[in-house]
Amino acid sequence: MDMVNNILIMLASGIPGLVIAGVILILMFLALIRKEAGLMVFAALLIVPFAYALGSWFGVGLIARALPLLLLGSAFAISKEDGIFSWALSAPSFGYLIYTLFKILSAGAVDISV
Repeated sequence: MDMVNNILIMLASGIPGLVIAGVILILMFLALIRKEAGLMVFAALLIVPFAYALGSWFGVGLIARALPLLLLGSAFAISKEDGIFSWALSAPSFGYLIYTLFKILSAGAVDISV
């Protein structure tokens, strides 16, 4: 279990964190524009390391733990062709990933160490 924990934390920090967060943002945007629920489900799977490593079970960090569920809800709204809810449910993930990108860049993301 420690190995899985270390892998999830490594994927959410440094250069891998930048790449994965960028890919998630692109997938989310494409899913919303093209109205493809499959892309949003893939983005929900990719956001799991960020939700695990940077979230908590109390306070505001609980919202970070709920990000994959919000993206799955957005995928469901896309499949039901409801534009308002699909954008509204993915908005917290957009904001959180942009915040995470700035946080990684300001920390000096030059390596993959934790």
